[in-house]
Amino acid sequence: MRKIGTWLMLGLLRLLGLLPLRVHYALGRFVAWLAGDVLRYRRDVVMHNLTKAFPERNVWDLKPIRKEFYRHFGELVAETVWFGACRNPKRLRRARLVEIENPEEAARLFDAAPSMVVMYSHCGNWELYGGIESYNYSDTPVPFTEQNFCVVYREMSSRMWDDILRDNRFAPLKDRRNFPGYIESRDIIRYAFSHRDEKKVYNVNTDQRPYFVSPGNLDVDFFGQRVQTMTGAAALARKFGMSVAYLSMRRERQGHYLLHYTPICEDASKMSVQDIMQTYYTLLEKDVREQPGNYLWTHQRFARI
Repeated sequence: MRKIGTWLMLGLLRLLGLLPLRVHYALGRFVAWLAGDVLRYRRDVVMHNLTKAFPERNVWDLKPIRKEFYRHFGELVAETVWFGACRNPKRLRRARLVEIENPEEAARLFDAAPSMVVMYSHCGNWELYGGIESYNYSDTPVPFTEQNFCVVYREMSSRMWDDILRDNRFAPLKDRRNFPGYIESRDIIRYAFSHRDEKKVYNVNTDQRPYFVSPGNLDVDFFGQRVQTMTGAAALARKFGMSVAYLSMRRERQGHYLLHYTPICEDASKMSVQDIMQTYYTLLEKDVREQPGNYLWTHQRFARI
């Protein structure tokens, strides 16, 4: 039954995804209104996070940010569904939905170490990273391929949606079903050990609130508060002497994001896990302050586990 449900949902999403992107954005406005004003989806969590992040602002000042966030939330859903039908990379390139702003820096950091760790957050639309090979519009080649590109993810409790999102995230790949670089977070150390002689780029979505209690969790400064963070990406990079980059995804306008690689270090073995993580959160906070509506506020951002 699970497989039948997965096939039916994938078929429906594939059909919807064939619609033009502008139609999806129109549907996204409806999703934003439904989630923010009708269902009030996690509105209490959103406002709690915003008051913690911006204590100098009153509730009335925060409402425009909340509205902007739900607009972004609707667009995120719309873009993700559209992306799932991009089985031909040419469609993705024509849309120019995402563009790498500094491919030369990505190439330099990749060449600087045995492998590379890229840490990114829930800014922009993280569900679009599977199209990375299509996002370089410059003459500078980006060294990322299906053979060396790895995405570290957290398995969902619903097997059906886990399968659906896997298929959707790698829609433009030549061989989606056998893509070897989709690694569950619990398996990352084992995978890195077994591939330590191969040059890889490990992309890790890193949040400040860990999924579970661990002696490896650390406290960092984020929006003037001490919050807990998961440390797996930094620990991995330090153990193998990898280079580390922070990847931002800034919204330039509707239908266009800019990816920017910012170096954290070229050899993580020479930097502590604490310093790597604090640098990451300093860069993340700067991005969120510049575009607060571009961040996923529906998750608990400041509560401790």
